[in-house]
Amino acid sequence: MTTPDLAPFMMPGGQSELGFHTGTVVSWDEDAATNSVRILGTVVSNLPVLTAAGIVGLSAGDTVGILRFKSTYFILGRIVSQDSGLVNPQFPVVLYPQFTSKVAAGALGPPAVDSGVLPTWEGRVKPAHPFIEVDGIWGNLSGSGSTTYAVKLGGATVGSGTSTTLDVARKGPFDVTSYMGQDWLKIELAVTASTGTGEKAVAPLAMYFRQP
Repeated sequence: MTTPDLAPFMMPGGQSELGFHTGTVVSWDEDAATNSVRILGTVVSNLPVLTAAGIVGLSAGDTVGILRFKSTYFILGRIVSQDSGLVNPQFPVVLYPQFTSKVAAGALGPPAVDSGVLPTWEGRVKPAHPFIEVDGIWGNLSGSGSTTYAVKLGGATVGSGTSTTLDVARKGPFDVTSYMGQDWLKIELAVTASTGTGEKAVAPLAMYFRQP
């Protein structure tokens, strides 16, 4: 998009066809495909984006890189520090069951254990985002009672939730800011309490580190 209001900031006589600036997002609407960015004190509307800015998300107040070619300006993407977590894409957490499910091999149904059993799923991670969220099948497959599930990092509980019925739902997001950057960190999805009768579902469907 041509932005004549910014012409005074270009080098005299058009000596420089290519330039770089930083800008501040004033507004960003992905649904309407509109934006406004303040560059060198001037607010410019609806600049095209050269990179997949949606990967990290843009919102008012974000600092972005701006590429200028002659009098046309483009948003390169959000400028963040190396330790912010935003330089890495959001990624799923891989977990492995540390128990034998009541569901027979080859049979249909979510992994399950008897009431009173405290199983875990386990993996290793390097948290790159400040929050973690898990989706799964929780609660009573048969019988009644309650089941408490916890997400643990390095053996410490960072979040938990209790189910008293059978449901498919997300738990979290839980704040893991203090663990960001730690490598080969043990992560667990654990049943920490189980009461009542029957079988309990222990079936994570997805776990992601994410932004707020």
